[in-house]
Amino acid sequence: MMSTGFKCLSGLMILFALAFFAACRGVAVPPIPDEAMEFEAGIKLLADNLGAQLENSEVAGSINKVAINLVTGRKEIKKIAVDPFIDMESGYPVKANDRIVKIMAAEIKERFEITGVMEPDVLEVAGYVLNGMVTLEPGQADHPRRYKVYGAVFEKGSGRVIASASVHVKNFDTTPMDIYKDSPVYLKGDNYAQLTASVRKGSDETVEKGYHDTLTVKSMQVKGDQLYEQKEYDKSLVYYNQAAGVQQKVPLETLNGLFTNYLKQKQWNEAAAAYGKLIRASIAETGELATKITFNPLSSSPVESKTRLYTIYIKEIAKLVDSVPSCRISIVGHCSRSGTEAFNDALSLERAQWILNKMRAYAPGVVQKADTVGRGFRQNIVGSGADDITDEIDRRVEFKFQQCVE
Repeated sequence: MMSTGFKCLSGLMILFALAFFAACRGVAVPPIPDEAMEFEAGIKLLADNLGAQLENSEVAGSINKVAINLVTGRKEIKKIAVDPFIDMESGYPVKANDRIVKIMAAEIKERFEITGVMEPDVLEVAGYVLNGMVTLEPGQADHPRRYKVYGAVFEKGSGRVIASASVHVKNFDTTPMDIYKDSPVYLKGDNYAQLTASVRKGSDETVEKGYHDTLTVKSMQVKGDQLYEQKEYDKSLVYYNQAAGVQQKVPLETLNGLFTNYLKQKQWNEAAAAYGKLIRASIAETGELATKITFNPLSSSPVESKTRLYTIYIKEIAKLVDSVPSCRISIVGHCSRSGTEAFNDALSLERAQWILNKMRAYAPGVVQKADTVGRGFRQNIVGSGADDITDEIDRRVEFKFQQCVE
């Protein structure tokens, strides 16, 4: 007969083995269905999935998951900073980031601590970064229009991805943060390419070097964006100037923040200088501008309340076209959907010609390098024909550039 002590030892060994194998199995990673979910449920599942992947990685080990605070000497759960999610169509960070951070922080708080968006102080104490983006997928016969939300977590120091996942949601408010609402450029240049490629990385891959190396600078811009959202424009400008000061080549995102802040504070000369640099960077990186000049209903004159802004646009674009020998520009006029087709074709052309005449005052040579086009109401964005502020964007002039990189 086995002794009582032997039996107890055997029982303990069995329990240890069971615990060991349970630990080896790890936390179950919740599957993500192909069907679109409501926003909150989808973000919760994305957070739960990422959290489970983190829990199953070596990050969750007692040595890696817990850090020693050098000031207090206490053990703390390692922290995750959130690089704000962007809308892939525009490149702009979205207002929904506040909700995303709150939902994700609540979902994985027992495992890791999400300390907020990636401002400098948050990034400094974080061991990991969570980034993400959203894109609107085209509707199909078996799927209505839906959004795909990507998320990934990587080690701040090495750039190695620890967890990545994506989820479909039915509704996602892609309204940009305030500093990007009236941006004259699309933020889809070099940094955008680095970020979107990084978000798509799988576990054990490394985020793009160009993205990883600029995290500190980007944290300054994130802080500037948050301050702008809080209407603390002078403080926002301070952070954007800091970001500009530490970069040899000032990128689109920083120039956009400088320009928007200067406008808000009515620093017109500084705004014009920033816009001149901004359009050159945008054309070099993306080949286009989001700059639009809008008009009063049934009029060939732009909206009067935006005269100072539009003067900057017209003058700086004219200077660019004139300064690059190979540069050619198409000035394209549009109308809202009211009145006859023939009337709107003529009016849209008049609007384009009005802009060219103004450009000629700043750079006479631009006339030989430009053509004007009237599209009538054939390329409406709203298309309601209300002739009020709701369809102001339909009454616009926009610019197309060819061979304008300096």
